Amino acid sequence: MTDNELGSNPDHANIISILQDLGLTENESRVYILLLEYGSMAAQDILRYLPLRQPQLYDITSSLERKGFINILLGRPKKYEAVDPEAVVEAREQIISRNRRYFLNWANRAMETRRETTALINAKNIRSVINNSIELINEASKTLEIETTWELYGYLGSSIARKVREGCRVELLFFGADIDESDLENEFMDLDIDIKYVAPGQFYTVISDEKNSVFMPRSVAMNTEIERYGYVIRDKDMSWFITHNFFVGWYRGEEIRNHPVKPSYTYYSQRVLVNDLKRLFRSGQRMKGVLDGTFRSTGDHFRSEGEVIEIDSDTEIINFTFKTEKGQYKVGGYDSQIEDIVMKSFTFMSIEDAKR
Repeated sequence: MTDNELGSNPDHANIISILQDLGLTENESRVYILLLEYGSMAAQDILRYLPLRQPQLYDITSSLERKGFINILLGRPKKYEAVDPEAVVEAREQIISRNRRYFLNWANRAMETRRETTALINAKNIRSVINNSIELINEASKTLEIETTWELYGYLGSSIARKVREGCRVELLFFGADIDESDLENEFMDLDIDIKYVAPGQFYTVISDEKNSVFMPRSVAMNTEIERYGYVIRDKDMSWFITHNFFVGWYRGEEIRNHPVKPSYTYYSQRVLVNDLKRLFRSGQRMKGVLDGTFRSTGDHFRSEGEVIEIDSDTEIINFTFKTEKGQYKVGGYDSQIEDIVMKSFTFMSIEDAKR
């Protein structure tokens, strides 16, 4: 194996990239790969394969030993031996776990005192898109709306599952040609989550509590041959535009799995509530509950028990009619323009047959 082979072999190129993620430089990665494939070697043996100078190699092997990737075998001549990869990875995971706790404690304290002014951030590569998506998933406390391909979901799955188990309401909308419904059933077997499929899809997005979002154009999300990019939107008004359009696709999507509708559940998203209301209306049922919000025209507080008697889910207007003892009210979500009440929350109390 020559140095050219180390650079041109696709497997080696991938392994070098992985080792760099584990904290090695490119030359350190090349030396470690050489020792893994050929066994223990003296410095002169290594220099026959790699275009390095003796002082360079000394610095590289010293660094590899310090990082726990090689052992130095004493003798004449001195030899270098690769540490077992499983032991290396396990040790790095322990270091990362320890450092992760320290870093997150520090970072959380730092973020508590910062003042965010940037509303739109350009995520210039797929790693940045995914990292920001996971950050928004972790930030969500009440709702997550996600539209994604199966390939991109693979980066987010564990974070999404954790938020579902914490009680966050998740609407997961898939698009693309690589979706297998049996895979979806197996993936989400034990989770209370809403899943739909839509074709051809609109865009890739992660929306956290309907106030911050990540966005990537559909054509970019589906093209793995290019350097993919996206945008991080930390602005409620801009994110609401993404939210509204997400639900336009959501309402026409094919249902795969539904979150159960249970009494005492509190909705914090008017759009999610409309989704469940549509399901109940199709089965001839109505929902009673307690609506909390504000009068759109005055900003005064509104709270009352009542019953949802009508839904309007036109692409431009999405609201429902709430009947109370004092009258009927049109109820919208954030940025309502024509409704009577802007919903903050709705606590579901009971279901009744619509004919009663």
